[in-house]
Amino acid sequence: MVKKNHQNLLLAAALISTAVASSSCGSGTKSETHPAAAHPDPNAPHVIKLTPEAAQQADVQTDIVETRPISVPLHLTGRIEPDFGKEVDVSSRISGKVTDLLVKPGQFVNNGQVMAIIDSREISELEAEVIEAKSKYDIARAHEERERQIYEELIARPKSLIEAKSTFRRAKVQKELSESEFRRVEGLYKEKISSQKDYVAAQAKVAEDTADYDQALLDLQRETELYKNRSLLKRDYQLAVAETQRDKQHLNTLRQRLEFLGADKQQINDLIKEGKIVGTTRVLAPETGVVSHFEVAVGESIHPDKSLFKITDLSTVIVSADLPEADLQRVKLGNTVKVKVSSYPDKIFTGVISFISEHVHPDSRTVSIRARLDNRDKKFRTNMFAEIDLEGQKQNLLALPKQALQEHAGQKIVFVLTKDGFEERKVKVGRESEDFVEILSGVEQGEKVATQGSLMLKTELTYQH
Repeated sequence: MVKKNHQNLLLAAALISTAVASSSCGSGTKSETHPAAAHPDPNAPHVIKLTPEAAQQADVQTDIVETRPISVPLHLTGRIEPDFGKEVDVSSRISGKVTDLLVKPGQFVNNGQVMAIIDSREISELEAEVIEAKSKYDIARAHEERERQIYEELIARPKSLIEAKSTFRRAKVQKELSESEFRRVEGLYKEKISSQKDYVAAQAKVAEDTADYDQALLDLQRETELYKNRSLLKRDYQLAVAETQRDKQHLNTLRQRLEFLGADKQQINDLIKEGKIVGTTRVLAPETGVVSHFEVAVGESIHPDKSLFKITDLSTVIVSADLPEADLQRVKLGNTVKVKVSSYPDKIFTGVISFISEHVHPDSRTVSIRARLDNRDKKFRTNMFAEIDLEGQKQNLLALPKQALQEHAGQKIVFVLTKDGFEERKVKVGRESEDFVEILSGVEQGEKVATQGSLMLKTELTYQH
């Protein structure tokens, strides 16, 4: 492909030279019959004369200088930082002494992985509370079981109701006997056979047995209603159940506290089952990442305020920069950024603006911005310096394609299509986008400039001058 382009370049140069030579020959013939012309002005613009046929064969193409909507990149310098929430300090939730370290600096750890073992008096005291709570819970369960059996027996054989029915029957029989005896004594008393004393005694006996009967009837009715409303019979059993639930909840709370402080579940199960006090707990990794900082040694006394490790997850990173206040309107959330770092000079990384600060720094008059970058290939490291190009918002600028721009004698030039050929123009350029460059002076809107083939025109210009 390169060889073919080189051949095309040579062919075009030959065509241009031939066209220019033909023009020169014509001028030479004319000079034989006329006086020699004055030397041309060295400051006059140079024109590469090229016939339409030669331009077509050289594949010279043009584009119009016009006002275009261009996204002008904004260049900033920033640095690579961990993503939000992806770098965490790891500390113990309880005071104690380090007995074992299970990770090393730079090691990759998963969420929940054990990083250190801590011996703690507070854990020992809490384990003792667990043993006591387990004992109370066992007692409550036994009491609940006893009350349950009593309740079920009462339901199956309601003793009080049976006794009330029996008492009622006896009272009823006794009342009927008393009434019968009273009627007999009353008849004898009326016939003057029985004494008044026996009559009064029989009358009192009836009244007494009637009272016993009424009381037995009331007791029977009450026991019958109680039996119908079994919830009252269940009261003692329900109280026992509530006591068991309370002790169980207390035991579970102590268990959760041990788990929260890092105790192993199997260790807690052994403690509840066998009553074995260990007195150790674990420091667990709260996130997945790399151990980037290590500040602890075996035998060291620690407390919850002391950071033991730092875990950094660099699967994604952010590049932070300070945006000048004047350029704030050019950047929006979601804009694409291009990032380069010195470690990979030939590679361009892309990211998306994820944060724009609400505050302007009072001294530097800048606004903090951040863009998130994918880092699954682990190319970025924290605190790397980065060159950042932001697309920004589009602006209407007088511009031409970058392909049309060449450099000759230390100046930027373009080749403008005129009636005489392609005229060299020195131009002053401004802001650039990926494909276009702003023109400040040198050409006017609507003029056509050479794009493809401009390099060949510059080669011919160099050859002539």
